[in-house]
Parts: sequence; structure tokens; C-alpha cells
Amino acid sequence: MDDRLPDNVFSLKNDDFYEFIQVLVGQQMVDILKFQSITSTQSLIRNPNIFEIFNMNCSESSFLMIRERSCFQLDNGTFIVKIGLINNLNCLLEFLKQQQQKQIKTSSNADSNPSLSFDFINKYPLLKKLIIWYQRVSNENEADENNDIFLKHFIDTITDNLTKSKNNFRYSNLIKNFALSLYILGGKLTYEYLRLNLPGSLPHLSLLNSLISSSDSRISEGEFRFDQLQKHFDSLNVQYAFGSEDCTGIVKRIKYDSTTNTFTGFPSLFDRGVPIKSYYQTDSFDALKSWFNSIDKASLLNVHMIQPVQSTSTDNSSIPSPYLLSVYGIGNTATANDILQRWWYIFNQSLQRNIRIIGFSTDTDPKYLRAMRLMSGFLGAHPNFQVHQHPQAFQIKIRSHWSWFYLREQQLLLFFQDPTHLVTKWRNRLLSVTAELCLGNQSISINHLHDIIENDNYSKLDHGLTKSDINPKDRQNFSSCLKLTSNDLFNILNATADTCGTLLYFQVLKMIIVAYIEKTTTIVEIYLSVEINAHNLLYLILLVKQKQLPPQALNIPIFNSQACKSIFRNTRALSGIYSTIVNFTVHDFLRCAQRLSLLNDIKCKQLHNGSADKIVFPSHYKHRVERQSSFTHSQLEIDEIDIEQVITDAYHHAVGMLEGLDIFNLLEKKHVLELKPLNDEVFESDDDNDGDDTTNDLSMNEDNDDSSINNDYTDEDEQNNTQDLINTTKKDFSGVKVVDQVEPHIEHTYFKAKLNHDTKFLHKQTACWLLTEEKSTLSNDRLLRVQQVNK
Repeated sequence: MDDRLPDNVFSLKNDDFYEFIQVLVGQQMVDILKFQSITSTQSLIRNPNIFEIFNMNCSESSFLMIRERSCFQLDNGTFIVKIGLINNLNCLLEFLKQQQQKQIKTSSNADSNPSLSFDFINKYPLLKKLIIWYQRVSNENEADENNDIFLKHFIDTITDNLTKSKNNFRYSNLIKNFALSLYILGGKLTYEYLRLNLPGSLPHLSLLNSLISSSDSRISEGEFRFDQLQKHFDSLNVQYAFGSEDCTGIVKRIKYDSTTNTFTGFPSLFDRGVPIKSYYQTDSFDALKSWFNSIDKASLLNVHMIQPVQSTSTDNSSIPSPYLLSVYGIGNTATANDILQRWWYIFNQSLQRNIRIIGFSTDTDPKYLRAMRLMSGFLGAHPNFQVHQHPQAFQIKIRSHWSWFYLREQQLLLFFQDPTHLVTKWRNRLLSVTAELCLGNQSISINHLHDIIENDNYSKLDHGLTKSDINPKDRQNFSSCLKLTSNDLFNILNATADTCGTLLYFQVLKMIIVAYIEKTTTIVEIYLSVEINAHNLLYLILLVKQKQLPPQALNIPIFNSQACKSIFRNTRALSGIYSTIVNFTVHDFLRCAQRLSLLNDIKCKQLHNGSADKIVFPSHYKHRVERQSSFTHSQLEIDEIDIEQVITDAYHHAVGMLEGLDIFNLLEKKHVLELKPLNDEVFESDDDNDGDDTTNDLSMNEDNDDSSINNDYTDEDEQNNTQDLINTTKKDFSGVKVVDQVEPHIEHTYFKAKLNHDTKFLHKQTACWLLTEEKSTLSNDRLLRVQQVNK
């Protein structure tokens, strides 16, 4: 046997034990042990007759396959184990006996020297404390095997490696996964700081780089990782998924990728909408020079994310993380037809691997919207995509008098505009300098908000707004949308004359947030939305009611393109502590995205791993329940939903909202006051241009940071002087730190101030927030930031 085998052979379990057996006697012996659930060296020693099962009657296919490879069958029906396997088992058991004798001998030598076993241990408090701790852990683990598992591995690794030369350091898979996670999360300097100060605890960076490069998480530009996606879905035991696509602005720079022998940073060339992988490969300097002279560098990075959708059979309640399918650089020349063909390709390739893509979500760029409407049938049938002929197309049964429903009964895919983009788009229309909005005899104007902010009768405590919330240049400010839909602001608008139109506009905005973003919204609540989302949501509900999809398919808040935004943001966050660079090239993103994919893979395996060898990952307190599924509806509850009643209630609710706006006369004159004639009108325009609110430049939508969804925003603006007396109409100060009394030991963190002549304690951070009127921002570009600061 190999003398280099691990010294802790009798403590090996699970994968480490099987890896040890495979090295010694081969994979066939591993299969026999796995079938009998022999998972450790101690278990093997206690059960040495592992071949006895082959003469038992068992019809299980896996057992028959193992027996066929391991035995000869005699004419009388008995099975004889192959002599090679018997010799391998005997050698293995003999080796274990030898190792056991060595340990006994070593232990006896230690016991014969009392000074080593007692005096020496007492001389070093660390050894004494470790013995006490191991005794306590051993007793605790009899009741719970998950206590301090990783810590024991970590201590065992250090103590074992310190007795060896550095060239012979060994690390278990658990330690390797921990090291990879630490390296990805903390960066190179943090990792090296810990490794150098804790000798023998963590592997060298060269080993980590080798593990990263050899993992299945490797990403090449333009490659669609369908095979890896299939393995990921098989491990999660899910079948359905939702896709998303988005892009972000990048540093226009060409780099050479030695692993693929390609040049990254050029815009990808497409074959029927699909990027051609490894197109920019050459051994000719003249060819490369020609590319530099004739081809513009990629200004955008396009990504595809796949969000797994849980099924009824899934045991885990947590929402699986999105999977990065493909990454490639592009220019700004994509057409709706390119997008359609790309979605068609992703759908068919996934379907071949038993993954059913339910639909796609993107931002509100006109090309994406046109592609969605073409494939949904909103703009008529597309000649190249006759989805009704596809055998896997969804088909629902609807009543013939549903004139308000515009989707076809047969749909191959469903589509949702990203709700966050939809909400900001609704906000931006109000802030537009070219649009003049009115509803009946009421105007919808941003001036109403200006008047409220500048009104001395109200303070920020009453409405929570700043001037930056209504800044037209800040087009991706989702947090301001939450402020514009607060009940406090609604109360002020409702009490103000001539603001009914603006109030109604914000109420509709809140309905969109409630329907598609808030996780606590139930399916039976009325859904009011705009454009394509409402029809696709209704179709999705019908699919679940007719049992073509599991109830978990109605977990609406995960059907968005924020997964793309998240990976952009996480990639920017991977820069080291001594780096101010937050933007990246195509090559930089590929390298960082590979590490993020590997980290997500480790987390996924830890989450779904049944063994006790787990690593605990921290979670921000604001995000602890973010990936927990809030969907609790049963199929019975969904079956009881009356769709027609929901739509009717929504219609009457909308009519009620219009009371007092002098709009009923116009509707009656046009004979469209009732639900049916209202929907018989032309509902959709082929023109996707929203004027001031949209742009053909995809990069305008690149950084719609959804961090505001998680309430991670802060208001750090310029300050104005205030007096001790603060006037406010607000009575309830929940959500801000304004209290009547504070504990003496924290009193120094509060101001004592008069609010409406009542003495209150105002937290100093709350005071900063109260005095803030405009948010100050700096560009992520270092040069622009320096210029901005020097002005």
C-alpha cells in the first residue's frame, strides 16, 4: 500500500472515505460499499463480509448491475465473487489492520511516558483546552452530529499539516471549498493574510487557481452552458425555469484569453441571433491589426440568466439562485428579430435537456418589447415562429366572451417586462419635460410634488421626499418610486386641492409594485398593471389552474431581469480593497463571473447536501429571507380563484378611481364605459418609441440597481440649518428614530428637540436625514469623479 496515504484513515467519512477506497482498490469496490451505505473506515472494519449480499434475492436494478460486474453465476444459480475483488478486499483489510496496530503501538509509547501525557500537556494550555473541547464536542455530537463539524476539520487540518513538510500538506474537500469561498468573497489579500498567519490551515493560491480553472464553472465568451445547466437542474430536482436577458456598459478594451486562445472585447458576430463562439481567433498579427482598425470595440456586455422554478416535489423551501447561461460583448446593433431567434434557440436547447423555459423577462428597451409582443401575438403572427405548431406549446381553455384577453390560447413562451424598469418608466413619464399629462379635468404634474416639498407646513417627516426623488436626470431611481407611493404622501395629496390626477397616477404606480415586486402579495388580490405583463400573468394563472404548471410557477417576484443586474453588481464588488475600479472589460467579467458561479455552486451543494459536513455562509440581515420562498398557496386555493370575478372587480375598482375626474362623459360619448367595448378599442401601437422615456441605446438601462428594493439606499445630501422647533403634521413617527424617552447610556446619540412644542428625542442620524434635501453622487469613473470633485 502507498505510504503517502492519509494518517487519519480511521476518521475518514463519506466522500473522503470513498476517495481513499478508490485510490487503493478502484471504483468497483466503491460502488459496492456505497450500495450498502458503508460510509466510513470504522463501518467497513465492523462489516468485513461485504460480498454476502450477492447471493440474496433482490430485483433492484442498481443491485443487479453491481452483481453482474462483480460476480460469475454458476449453473445452479449461485454467484461467485471475482477473485480480483476478493484479493483487493483482503489487501484493504490487511492494510487497515496494520495501520490500527501502528496507532496502538504509538499510543502505548505515549502512555509509557507519563511526562508526555500529563506534564507536557499541562505545560501548554492550548493542548489542555483542546482536549476538554474535544471531549465536550464528542458528547454533544451524540445528540447532534452537525455541531462544530467544520471547526473540527479545520483544527485537524492544521495539526496534521504542522507535523509534515510544506510540500506534503493535505486538505480535504471541505477545507478546499471553504478556501475557495474565502478567496472569492474576501479577495487575494484577505486570503493571503489568513493563510500566512495560520500555517497549514489553507492551501496555496496555486492550488486554488487550479481548482477554479478545472471546475465546471469555467465561462467562455459566447458559450451557452446548456450541459452544465442540465447538471445543475438535475441536482436541484427541478424542471421549469424562467429566463432573463440584459446588458451593461463596459470598458472598451481588447484582451487576450489564453485559456481559449481568443481575443475578447470585440462585438460578437451572430448566426441567426446566436453569438459565434471563439470567432476572434487568429495567429496572424495582420489579421488582429485589421480587426483593430475595422471593428469597433464592444460597448456593452450581454448576459443570459436562468432562474429555476421550484416544483411541488421539491423539498427545500429556499428559492434556487439564478444560473449564468452565457456572456458576450455586443455593440448596439441588435434587432428584435435577433432577440427572437436567440430566445428560440435557448428554449429549444433547454427543452432537449428536459428543461422547460416558461418565459423570458427583460427591461423596457424598445427592441425587447417588440420581440415580446411579436412572439406573444400582440403584433400578429411572426412568419418564422409559428408557435401554435410547436408540440410543447402551452394551450389553455378560455371562454369566448373574454374580449379583454389578448393572448392566443396557444403560447410557447410568456413574457414579463422587468417590474423595476416598468416602475421607473412610469415615474420617468411624470418627470418628462416634454410630456404633459392629464386625466379628465385633472392635470398630472411634478409641480404638485415641488409644492409639497417647499411647503413650510410640511417637513420631511410628513412626506419623506427630497428634491433628488423628483430629479428628471436620475432615471433609474427605484427608491424614489417607493417614496412616491407611501401612504403619507397619499394623505397629503388627498387633502390638497387639484391633485387628484397626480394621486391617481401614483396609486396605479403602487399597484404595479404590489403586483410584481412585493413578495407578500397573494394571487387572489386584484392585479392592475400595464402593457404586456397583465395578460401574461393571467395566462400563467390559467396554466396553473389547468394543472399544466405547478403552483410554485406563480411565485411572480422572481420573474424579472434583476438576476442580470445582480451579477453585474456582484462582479463590480469583487475588486480588492486597494482598488477603486468598479467597471470591467469583457475579459474581467468572464474571470469574475466564473468565480461567482463557482461560489454559487458551492452554496447550492451546501444547501442541498444531506451530510453534516457543511459550511455556514453569512447573510446580510436585510437579505436573510430574500431567497426564502414566500409562496404558500396550494393547488386547491388556486383552483378556487374566479378569474372573471377578479377581472370584474378590477374593472369596477378602476372605474371607482376615476370618480370626480370628469372623464365619464367622454367615455360614455365614445361608448367605451363598459368592459367589453372598452377592450374592443385599439389597444396596442406598433410604435414602441416612448419619446423622452425610452432610448434606442441599451446602455441607458445598464445600471438599474435593484439594491433599493432591499432598502439599501441612504440619503446623504446637503444640509440646511434648522431651529430647535420643528413643525410637522405627522403624529406617528414609526420608521424614523423619534422617541419620547431614551436610555441614559445612549442619550448622547440623540438630539433633544421640540416637535410641535412637544419635547422629543431625535436620533442624530435621523437629524441628518431630515436636513438632507438633495442626494450628492459621484461618478464611478475615476477621471470624471476627480473632475467633478475639483469643480
